[in-house]
Amino acid sequence: MVRRIKQRERILTLLRESATPLDAHGLAETLDLHVTTVRFHLTGLSDQGLVHAQPMPVTGVGRPRTGYVAVREPSYTDLVALFAARIGGDATERELKAFEVGDDWASLLRLQPEPTSDAGSLVIDALARLGFQTQTATSAFGTHDITLCTCPLVEIARSYPEVVRGIQRGLIQRVLDDNAVTLGRRYVVDVRPDPDDGNCRVRLVLHPGDPTAPETESARGDGQVATG
Repeated sequence: MVRRIKQRERILTLLRESATPLDAHGLAETLDLHVTTVRFHLTGLSDQGLVHAQPMPVTGVGRPRTGYVAVREPSYTDLVALFAARIGGDATERELKAFEVGDDWASLLRLQPEPTSDAGSLVIDALARLGFQTQTATSAFGTHDITLCTCPLVEIARSYPEVVRGIQRGLIQRVLDDNAVTLGRRYVVDVRPDPDDGNCRVRLVLHPGDPTAPETESARGDGQVATG
């Protein structure tokens, strides 16, 4: 039983890694399995909804071959990518619209920070809930620098850096603004995503002001922005 499970996992792994459909004969040859065994596992994977069968182009004489592809589970990253591709406007307009999306996204978190929380720990907690993983965090003279080792939006950042920048800035700014009284001051966020290695440099810059004053559009939407 364990052997069958491992065989099925190997087949599914190959299908997930392949950019084109694979047939039973090709899979059997690669995995050194009997083609009947591979067909048995493909039927099981298809019944589970993990693979999809489709006709392959005929390259010679003989019966048409049946290829298989792994069924990809949609994710919120896919949704953001579709949003980024259709948002329209120039880079500045896309970033402003993405900022609003990030702002709305953060509003769903409902954070309840401790009275002793600082801006850095508050933002790290918020980002962790959304799939970001922190590598380092330093604080000095009211400024917090946070480096992330995992950014769930990194694939989108390669094609639409302004959209990722806007989303990150919007969600972080909303977290900071909603907790300005607890923090004792307002902050403006400067986001520097680095799509080349998956890290995102997030810098929180102290913004002077009355922590009890109503927030303004300037405080929410005009933070410094730079691309790393």
